[in-house]
Amino acid sequence: MSTPPQKRMIYTRSFGALAALPFLFLPFLLPMIGAKPPNVILILADDLGIGGLGSYGSDWLETPRIDQLGREGMKFTHGLSPYPTCQPSRAAILSGQYGPRTGAYRVSQHHLGNEHLIKYQVPPKRNLDHEKITLAESFQRAGYTTAMYGKWHVSNYGDGHPHYHGFDEAIAGTGHYQVKSVPEIDLPEGVSAAEFFTDKARDFIKNAHAKNQPFFLYMPYYLVHRPLEAKAAYVAHFREKMKDFESKHPDPDEVPVIAAMHKMLDDAVGALLDEVSALGIEEDTVIVFTSDNGAYSFDYTGETRGRKGDTYDGGLRVPYIFKWPGEIPAGSVSAERITGVDLYPTLLGISGVDNPNFYVLDGVDISSLLRGELTSLSDRAVFCYYPKYAQYREETKRWIYSWRNVIYKGDYKLIEYPEYDEIELFHLGRDPLESENLTEKFPSKREELMRELHDWLEKIEAPKLQLNPDYILGSDRS
Repeated sequence: MSTPPQKRMIYTRSFGALAALPFLFLPFLLPMIGAKPPNVILILADDLGIGGLGSYGSDWLETPRIDQLGREGMKFTHGLSPYPTCQPSRAAILSGQYGPRTGAYRVSQHHLGNEHLIKYQVPPKRNLDHEKITLAESFQRAGYTTAMYGKWHVSNYGDGHPHYHGFDEAIAGTGHYQVKSVPEIDLPEGVSAAEFFTDKARDFIKNAHAKNQPFFLYMPYYLVHRPLEAKAAYVAHFREKMKDFESKHPDPDEVPVIAAMHKMLDDAVGALLDEVSALGIEEDTVIVFTSDNGAYSFDYTGETRGRKGDTYDGGLRVPYIFKWPGEIPAGSVSAERITGVDLYPTLLGISGVDNPNFYVLDGVDISSLLRGELTSLSDRAVFCYYPKYAQYREETKRWIYSWRNVIYKGDYKLIEYPEYDEIELFHLGRDPLESENLTEKFPSKREELMRELHDWLEKIEAPKLQLNPDYILGSDRS
């Protein structure tokens, strides 16, 4: 029995034959043009922070397979997610563009109903538009077969499902975070969502290899996002191990479950690595591992301030690992600040795939950095435009989370709070916990970064601050 488009969960290409013709012959022409381009696997964890892996400093979590990936490739210690929450980060990664270009600024709309408490009009959030050429579409146009299995969360499921954004195959959860909200995915008894998606991905890899066709595989796992669900045996293991672990988590009963979820993610990544190895295509495959934003729990944010939702580093710093044997030196480490919008130009660059001249990419191609040809990205700035409000406090007449604009450059980081006309300036090299606001000590640096931040906002055509006509000065409701 057929199902409506918004309910169908397994998608295959069905565009018109004429539209597809220019690309049908590319897989056959590529071997004639030159060496076969590499396969690409992009693995995206959910809510895995900078302290969420053994190789990133955790002596509590058990992530041996992802740690192995880091030893066999390049690890970035100061990588940033485009946003501190998932939907805008995912949209930025897939489009190669910052939020002001996509309109995907935030996940939730916590300010609704309290607009009169906000000084400026909040730009409406949007899903990822069809006009955006996704990373998958660029690979597809170059003759790659493409697939995604996991959490979509960038657009609706009518005409916005992955099928219309460049994926030949897709099994995509429609829920915000809970794959069980999708009845069309009937998980076998005892099989987790991560295992289910991984099995489908392994089949896709085998089929593409059998056809001698390069592939792009996007694996946005639900792990380690809530709800807290994990294998009982793993939970029992960490419950015993927890006796020697000092947690910052307010609910100690949750701690072993979270650790077990990290281990389940590691198992899934390990299964993908095993498939690539078994087929003998390791040297033909680029593998990238990262996360959409910082950790929900302070236990896994490393030596940083804040957590998911914050524009302090606990909300933005995430692991980045790149592996490509023979091209990326094994065991290499970089402290450069890269971000999610860099993935699009980088993966196209190392694959030899051209980006259409008319399509703007906001990221930097870090291929030379990965190959060891460069050691730094000189004079590079990273930005975050985050018009989100949440958790208004009557006693202080302030939002705990208000509109934030952020710039990183060199050792410095500046956060602007337009709602309150406030600025924070940190020297991350000397103060990684962002504890000392240097705005008064270094006014020239503050002004320099503010100019660059606002020049960027102007250049990228970010929605400008507009006074809210319904704003009640001083939050007086009377």
